Amino acid sequence: MKKKLRIPLFAAACLLVFCLSFLLAGMTIPRSFGQLPRTHSITSPAQASESITLVYEGTYPGFSDTPVSAERAAPSRRVLYALNQQKYTWAFPLLQPRDGGLSIYELIGCTPECVAYWDGRYLWLPKGYEGPWAGYAPTSPEELDQALHTADR
Repeated sequence: MKKKLRIPLFAAACLLVFCLSFLLAGMTIPRSFGQLPRTHSITSPAQASESITLVYEGTYPGFSDTPVSAERAAPSRRVLYALNQQKYTWAFPLLQPRDGGLSIYELIGCTPECVAYWDGRYLWLPKGYEGPWAGYAPTSPEELDQALHTADR
């Protein structure tokens, strides 16, 4: 009986190791900001000390009758450029965002919606409109922190 179970157990163990390594590789592969799964959220995951609102050139945010000019959209382009310059890896899921970070809102319609939260070490993106937030570690947190805090100036 023991000899008959060795081969199926060995095959099951090999399959389990393959599946776990495939899953781990998918979670640890560096991705750009555009490749990360993103949605919008009502609020940020922690108490922010600063916020940035992204507006796009040519759009009519809120009840505005005039489109956003290139000068007004320039800080938003710098923020998006700073976010896209980094590569992100998955952060451990039991971590929580720290207070005092930077909320990044996007203004497309009348109400700004939170698209990201930067707490100084991880970038947090919402998984659902009211749901949990996922953390991602950038390749260079210091560069991203400096770029985000100087982009809207």
